[in-house]
Amino acid sequence: MDKSKIIVNILKENAVYVLPILVALVLFVNFVFPQFGKGLKSYRNMNDSKTQYEQVKEQYDALKAQQELQNRQKKVVKDGKIVFDAPDMRFSPDASFAPLFELVLTIAQQSGIRIRSIDYNYAPQEDMIFAAKINGYNVCELNMVTVGSYTELQNFFKSIMKEQYLTNLAEVELTPWEKDKKVLIAKIKLRLYTRTIVD
Repeated sequence: MDKSKIIVNILKENAVYVLPILVALVLFVNFVFPQFGKGLKSYRNMNDSKTQYEQVKEQYDALKAQQELQNRQKKVVKDGKIVFDAPDMRFSPDASFAPLFELVLTIAQQSGIRIRSIDYNYAPQEDMIFAAKINGYNVCELNMVTVGSYTELQNFFKSIMKEQYLTNLAEVELTPWEKDKKVLIAKIKLRLYTRTIVD
């Protein structure tokens, strides 16, 4: 008997066993092996992504810490207040206070206090900024006599101190009104600051 016929007979007799092995081998080569390659590639990509994420997170944390430090330094230096800037003023430095006067009067009206009198001092000798004679910086001291209840005056002071522009509550003297002790007469020295650009 020819050898090739013997091999064919053996294959026919064992086809039941050989065929599943061949199918499994084909499936492994065509499907399992590529999927295994894709899985390995995904695993590597995941590790790379994790590394990139950690690097980005470190950079973000560093930037956040730097921003917080800068914010803290700004608060310490400026205490959250700014000097009213009037760069376009073509009038005298005294005129730069007009928007701040309006602001003070509005706060007084909203808090409920009444202003009996008000004097403007553009050269308060006790003020450090005025004494420093810094070019372009102006000071105006308002000497006010006001009337109001404890709550109204408290609201006025709180609103003034919450305002974004730099103000200095230099002096406050409170006296109860003789006819009604719930009403206070307050003598207030309030200093306002502006900056004008000088040519």
